Amino acid sequence: MDKQKLTTLKADVLTLRQHLRAGDLYQSLPQRIGYLIDQQARVPASTVIDVPDGEVQALVKGLRDGFQAGSVTTVTDEQIKQLLAHIGSLNPDIRDHGVYYLLNEALQQQLLSEDQLGLIFDTLIQDDQLFDHIDEPENDAVFKRSFSILILSVLVYADHAGFHFMTTARLEQLVQQVCAYLVMEKDTRGYVADHGWAHAYTHVSNLLDELGEEPRLARADKLMMLATLIECYERLSTPLIFGEPERLSSYLAMITSKDELYTDYLLMAFKNWHQDLVMQPAPDSALMWTRIFNRNRLLEAMALHDDFPTVVSDYLDEELEFLG
Repeated sequence: MDKQKLTTLKADVLTLRQHLRAGDLYQSLPQRIGYLIDQQARVPASTVIDVPDGEVQALVKGLRDGFQAGSVTTVTDEQIKQLLAHIGSLNPDIRDHGVYYLLNEALQQQLLSEDQLGLIFDTLIQDDQLFDHIDEPENDAVFKRSFSILILSVLVYADHAGFHFMTTARLEQLVQQVCAYLVMEKDTRGYVADHGWAHAYTHVSNLLDELGEEPRLARADKLMMLATLIECYERLSTPLIFGEPERLSSYLAMITSKDELYTDYLLMAFKNWHQDLVMQPAPDSALMWTRIFNRNRLLEAMALHDDFPTVVSDYLDEELEFLG
């Protein structure tokens, strides 16, 4: 992604966050974020550079066998760096069952130090991880972007579990990056033939869920992420059919249970969304029908929850009755 374009986007996101923190906007937040999303033009596809997996295969196999045998007692910084270099591998045995599995297993077995967690975070939060080819048509870099988001969610979980490596500066950087990522990510593929799971929207839901539980974050930042998610979802041009609405609904149930602010905002945004659909001509294109059914699937997934505030549940009942 063009550096100047990304710098401008981040500056715009930061401006919105600052206004929200200052209490300068609320009612206009959907329109302000929507405008920002709509300004992000796609560019022609370019070649995604694939890192050959040959050099890491032996490491993945050795660590995986060692974990299964219970013989791994340490993971070195060099091994971590080697694994992270292949987080975007097109081979799910390397990416999903290798890099992600091994780092998660090392964390579960408490083999990673707080410094090593910081090393992983500082690597994955970088622009060349989260925004690689993000403004282009569907491309293979989605695996690198999506699995970076997934492991970042695991790191936030680890910090909540007691590792305490997440500094205030890192947390601020994470909120800023995830907001910009949401604005830009349009590759919503779930399972990709020959390459396995991409699942960007599932993985970002995991991260939003963990950030929603973060006590150090201001309400304004949590509201910013919620608002950005809703506006991005509303504008998707491809269907989410691989469990993403169900995962998103769990995040929405969690965040609205935290504070009336989030409940009130969600209801306002969803009512605006409904009004926008009513004001449009009868759907006559694949794009319009895709957006309608994306919304319907999300409402239906939300309706299966019994942990939404009553006012949200009542709204869902009315909407689903309206849909028939």
